[in-house]
Order: sequence, then C-alpha cells, then structure tokens
Amino acid sequence: MARMTDEERLKELEKKIEQIKVKKQQVESRMKEKERKERTRRLIQVGAIFEKYFDIADVDQAEKIAFALKNYVENNKEKIMAIDLEKSKEKAERIDKPG
Repeated sequence: MARMTDEERLKELEKKIEQIKVKKQQVESRMKEKERKERTRRLIQVGAIFEKYFDIADVDQAEKIAFALKNYVENNKEKIMAIDLEKSKEKAERIDKPG
C-alpha cells in the first residue's frame, strides 16, 4: 500500500473538516427547531391560560388586558409567585403560601 503524499493527506483532512461542518450545522438546526417548537408550545399554553381566565375574544383584548396588568405584575411578582395555585383554585380565591 502506497503512502499518501502531504497533498493527499491535506485534501482528506479538508474533506473531513467539511463533513464535520455539515454535521455541526445539522445538529445546530435540530437544536434551533427544538427550541422553536418549545417556544411555540409555551406561547400556546400561556395564550390558552390567558384566554381561560380573562375570557378573551381576540388579540386586541388580550393586549389591552396584558398592558393594564403589566405594572401590577412587575410590582407584585414575588407575592403572585407565592400563591398556592391548587388551594386557590379549590377555594376560588387567592391563597398565599405560608412563610
């Protein structure tokens, strides 16, 4: 078996580099697609929750309500996140977690 020349080795390495670049691009594309799908799912879920609790008919109404609530949520996020959602749903009123 004949030994490869430096030129042949270089060409082979360049070919491998290109193959690896293609594989890297494929993996990056799959990751981006997965992230897009996760974001889309999250947006659908959030929209459904917003629609459920505020009886929203269209995007314009949703934006108005979100805008109206924005400052309240920003100023009270810690308190809101302390709500025990399951207990609140059972009693149909806001119940803050103890502590």
